[in-house]
Amino acid sequence: FLLATKEFYDAISSQSNREQSFHGYGSDFIKKAGHSPDAFVQVAMQLATYRLFREQVGTYEATQVRSFLHGRTETTRAVSTESAAFVKEMGLRPKKDHGDPIQRKLKLDLLKKATTAHAEYTSMAAQALGVDRHFFGLSLLVQEGEEKPVLFSDPVFVRSKTWRTSTSHLTHPNFVNWGFGQVVQDGVGIGYSIHPRSCIFNITALAETQWTMQLSDLLEEVLLEMQDLITHDLMDSTSRAQ
Repeated sequence: FLLATKEFYDAISSQSNREQSFHGYGSDFIKKAGHSPDAFVQVAMQLATYRLFREQVGTYEATQVRSFLHGRTETTRAVSTESAAFVKEMGLRPKKDHGDPIQRKLKLDLLKKATTAHAEYTSMAAQALGVDRHFFGLSLLVQEGEEKPVLFSDPVFVRSKTWRTSTSHLTHPNFVNWGFGQVVQDGVGIGYSIHPRSCIFNITALAETQWTMQLSDLLEEVLLEMQDLITHDLMDSTSRAQ
């Protein structure tokens, strides 16, 4: 019992947890801007983790497959060609060039493509048309003593299943906050909720990394930056109409 207790408290003390309670806007604003709230927040998390890690990393989103008997989850692979283009254009730090209509239009176009691509993949995953559960099923067909196909040891395949950013979305009026731990030692876990006027994030990582506070600040930064893009464009459109 004493050993179990020590291991329990050691595990707790090794973890860092931080909440980002963002009240700048929520799903109401995102929908009016023409985006899926989940896709918009996923792209925001990619930009924030890009600035944290200085590169885009494998990003997992759990997607339910409730339309199937005993259905559980499929992986939505959040990083796409479209999201990579948006993240790289936004850069490792704010460029503060939203007043430039050409730059603003470029970023808004890339943002729309990124959220559309994410929503499409999520829809496919919900229909069991993702790839990860199929590969997992194939791996289970390998019998004891049999040699696994080369694919399963391929470095790129292994890297593609290393989720340095693990995310899951759950919004419910009775849940103030919720979360889970990172799934790899050098990663972060982000549980999030998207309410009409707020976005709540629960961020976890190993305490020694000091990433939770950094990522909390970066999430606020990118959400405000993306809002600034949209509101600048709206103000310009209103001015031209007058």
